[in-house]
Amino acid sequence: MKAYFLYLEMTSRNLLLILFLILSLLNIWAEYSFSRNLIFATKPLLITTLAIWFFIETKNKKSLFRKLILLALLFSVGGDTLLMFVEEDVGKQHFFLFGLGSFLVSQIFYLVAFLKYPSEEPGLVNRKKWWITIFAVYLAFFNWYLLPDVPKTVQIPVLVYSITIMTMLITCLNLNGKIPSRTFRILFVGAFLFVVSDTLIALNKFKTGDFQIPMARVWIMSLYLLGQYFLVRGSAAINSMIK
Repeated sequence: MKAYFLYLEMTSRNLLLILFLILSLLNIWAEYSFSRNLIFATKPLLITTLAIWFFIETKNKKSLFRKLILLALLFSVGGDTLLMFVEEDVGKQHFFLFGLGSFLVSQIFYLVAFLKYPSEEPGLVNRKKWWITIFAVYLAFFNWYLLPDVPKTVQIPVLVYSITIMTMLITCLNLNGKIPSRTFRILFVGAFLFVVSDTLIALNKFKTGDFQIPMARVWIMSLYLLGQYFLVRGSAAINSMIK
């Protein structure tokens, strides 16, 4: 009987990942074809499905790390849902700010989870602090280029968010040396793709006068969904290692 329930649990986890793939493909198609109804039907379910998978996958080891990742995913769902209404917020910035704020909280939970990962080993950034300089230079250049075209009412929130997501990437990089290399690569690719997706969002929203990104919405969602998937898979593996 126990083996039967384990089989059902494993099957449900696999079905959730299949459902995430189907929803992702539908959402990307919706972005490509500008199908508003399909976007509204699929987008709130994307990270919700991943969060349920993570919850079930990690239910046997209830750690602080697990709670923080679940909170990060919860606020990601909120951000996805709020940002759907940006185009209907004509002449205003309410939904953009609410969505940005929700993702800001999500990034904070991710970076705290990575920062608080229990390990006595020094991470890569702890050993080689010049990595911080590389990220700081990129962050300074990007904001120097972006902010002049950002409305003054949202310049500070955009700046705060860019600093926060870059900090998340640094704390993720610092897990190199603390966790197995394969798990680190999965996690870091996820964090990196998340940053690239948000970079494209900023450029596509505020720098359209400089250039046009072909199929920007498709690229943004594809990179975002891959990023979240790898973050969740890597986080599940990390959680299983916590003693």
